[in-house]
Amino acid sequence: MRKHRLLWLWSTFLALLAIVTLAGLEVLASFVVPAWPARELRPIDATNLPALDILAGSQTQPHYNSWGENDSERSVQKPAGTEFRTVMVGDSFLEGAFVTKPLGARVESLLQAKGHRDMEIVNLGVSATAPPQYYYRVRNVALALQPDAVVLVFFSGNDFVRESLSWSNIPPPIAERPLPSWLGAVAPRLTWLIVNRLGLSEFGRAGVRGVDMVRDIMKLPREQRVDAMVRFVKTYYYPDKDERVIREILARGGDRFWDAFERRDLDQEYLQGWWMASMVDWETGTWPTPLTKEEFESSVKQEEIASTASWLIGARDLAREKGVKFMVALAPVPVVDPDYAEFWSPWPRYRSYPMLREASHRALRKELEAKGVITVDLQDDLKGMRGTYRISDGHWTELGTDIAAKRIAAELLKLR
Repeated sequence: MRKHRLLWLWSTFLALLAIVTLAGLEVLASFVVPAWPARELRPIDATNLPALDILAGSQTQPHYNSWGENDSERSVQKPAGTEFRTVMVGDSFLEGAFVTKPLGARVESLLQAKGHRDMEIVNLGVSATAPPQYYYRVRNVALALQPDAVVLVFFSGNDFVRESLSWSNIPPPIAERPLPSWLGAVAPRLTWLIVNRLGLSEFGRAGVRGVDMVRDIMKLPREQRVDAMVRFVKTYYYPDKDERVIREILARGGDRFWDAFERRDLDQEYLQGWWMASMVDWETGTWPTPLTKEEFESSVKQEEIASTASWLIGARDLAREKGVKFMVALAPVPVVDPDYAEFWSPWPRYRSYPMLREASHRALRKELEAKGVITVDLQDDLKGMRGTYRISDGHWTELGTDIAAKRIAAELLKLR
């Protein structure tokens, strides 16, 4: 009996100690962690984003507000005089770090120029996030901002996911906010701090290799750059690959490749290590790769379409429960831009991925429309339009962002 009592006392003591320790760490974390909603939006401090260093001094340098968003300062409460507040949720296409004015700000300007000064657009675009984060960002932040409408911007290039939204999903011990986790349920500030310091977010796991070496490549004469690219890929990614094979792949673009990186005031392209490595990986890969329209269509995985759609439909249902209007804007893959497609044509296996995603894009639109989700397909506006996508990273150019903004502004007026 005494043994059981001692066990109970020790168990109680340890449980209380754990609770007190956790509460204390949560309080201490509050002194260094961003305030709400910034800690629910970004896993890192916006002032430390790599884009700020790359774009320093350029016309497109983003300016982040106190929420860590590339946007004007916004209030949690809907401002007086605003009759229709829209919150936009998405990834880097919405964040807009490489353009002079992000998508949301352009939509707001277009609406106000037409006399709709009582319409506000709040930007909740966060790079390196996907539908699960979108869903919880809508649930935890967007719907708390008193919106009249929520617009979810989905990029077909990298937003497809395999895991469906399900109430039976067991949260992990820790995850980047706003994703649920056991620790996040009781200590959200401590969760942010751990994820931030250990680089556990999608953004943190992406990593950046050999940034200085990549920048130095662009300072070399053109005739020396391919050799430098070969050294970079071999040093940081594939030390076991034959240099001759790497060189043959990276040299296929000729002078036209380097023409894309000539200095310009707007839409400046930046050489990036990750896609040089991806080019080599795909072009030397031995896995089956679809290369024709028929193969792309037959390679679409319907279970992936259904899984991805479940998060978007779930976000729609959250908004519907609050009486908030909801719309999905589908951003197509960059191969809809003939300039982009032609630039990457020397690397057919590498280009096959966005070509496959174009087929997945069409399948997702069909699925969303079948489930009654208001869907704006920006491919209707962007397909065949030259100069709408950045060749290096596949984001919208100034022109592409303008085209998308005009369409979304028009659709919002229909929703109002």
